Amino acid sequence: MPNLQAWAEDTQQPWQELTFDQYGLHTTLQVKVQQALYYTAGKDRRLTVVLTRDQTGKRPDHRFYCTRLDWEVRTILSAYADRWALEVTFEGAKQVLGLEDPANRVPKAVQRTAPMSLVLYSLVVWWFDLEGHRHVRFPQRPWYRRKRETSFQDMVTTLRRLSWEEKIAEVVSLDGPHAEWVAEVVELAARVG
Repeated sequence: MPNLQAWAEDTQQPWQELTFDQYGLHTTLQVKVQQALYYTAGKDRRLTVVLTRDQTGKRPDHRFYCTRLDWEVRTILSAYADRWALEVTFEGAKQVLGLEDPANRVPKAVQRTAPMSLVLYSLVVWWFDLEGHRHVRFPQRPWYRRKRETSFQDMVTTLRRLSWEEKIAEVVSLDGPHAEWVAEVVELAARVG
């Protein structure tokens, strides 16, 4: 097939339907599969190529490539979906913890930055699972009216807010006459990092 659209419209090969309900993939997909050479992705190696179409229209048509010729379509798509947690981890570590552009140049610092960022990421998620989920507050976001899941940024913001509240409580009463002002300062400090 010359391109993704031509393959999707090809009536010679009908779509199959698969339902997924696992982390990162909760939907019913239409799929087409074929084995082919695709030089951009696999050079001269034969690949299993899977074309997916989300029946709800939330995702665009997408191709997945697999070097395992003996894997079923469900196994291939499940392997991609299982990677979602890892992709979210890397995104959070890069965007929130600064792993994307660390400001270090000494060899040992360069070697320690990625592991330390990922350990810190894990500790924040672990803390949030044990305690932080009880204290999360979503700010007023008109563009996220239906947001229900907590992002890593929300976890870090919750941790910062609780840390600021603990430190400020040593100096100023959180229930005193300036409680509203203190709460605003704490919220602002937690959001800006």
